[in-house]
Amino acid sequence: MIQLIRHRTIASLTLALVLLMTQSGAHAIRPFVTDDARVVGSRLGQVESWFVLDRQESAHNTLFAIGPTNWLEITSGFTHGGGYRGAESNYGVTGGILQVKALVRETKPNDWPGVAFAAGVIPPFGSGSVTPDGVGMFGYAALSQSFFKDDLLFHANLGVATIKEAMQWKPTLTAGLGFQARLIGKFHSVGEIYRGDPYDPTMRVMATQVGFRHVFGPNFQIDGTIGSTLEGHSQQWFSIGVRIVSFELW
Repeated sequence: MIQLIRHRTIASLTLALVLLMTQSGAHAIRPFVTDDARVVGSRLGQVESWFVLDRQESAHNTLFAIGPTNWLEITSGFTHGGGYRGAESNYGVTGGILQVKALVRETKPNDWPGVAFAAGVIPPFGSGSVTPDGVGMFGYAALSQSFFKDDLLFHANLGVATIKEAMQWKPTLTAGLGFQARLIGKFHSVGEIYRGDPYDPTMRVMATQVGFRHVFGPNFQIDGTIGSTLEGHSQQWFSIGVRIVSFELW
């Protein structure tokens, strides 16, 4: 009986893995700030999780997305972490971000760019060092251009993020340009330059990231980056992230 249970368990895990690796393909999102003009897909779920580490603090971010239709994506998530140097070192957690993204035009190789629009809200919920400074809101347009069957991708974003501090809204422009290029096999180089971050309305400087993306299967990828701000006080960081897309949930 025990041996039978073991065989059934192994078979179930194998089947789940096969299902996971035979659904729609994985594409670029976080830890890169510049978004793509794609959604997760009808009846599919997605988890994006990434660590960011610099000289002063670290953070672990997780986003959960679901696709009610083939053109709509709903995302929510949380962040925890904090500083580890100086008298202000402490741990914090924040959550409740809600984003809705609509695909207007699908991204196809050697065709007109794909188009998507996203909007969201960041409630002032949290504790410790990562607590938002106030209620945040954002919206942006995302364009993606594909060449050579997705071997070369370009992404562009333009939008506005705002935060309500001391009863006053403080908007800032957000913009980004990014690329993904296949180097060999399933290994890609990636990079971006951007200003502001829709998920952080207090960020108002330009920054850049470069790194790699390895697509192990259609629904599983790992990203790694190094980044730096380009204005004001220079800050560098390292990130590593994973993206998993489910099989059909219903």
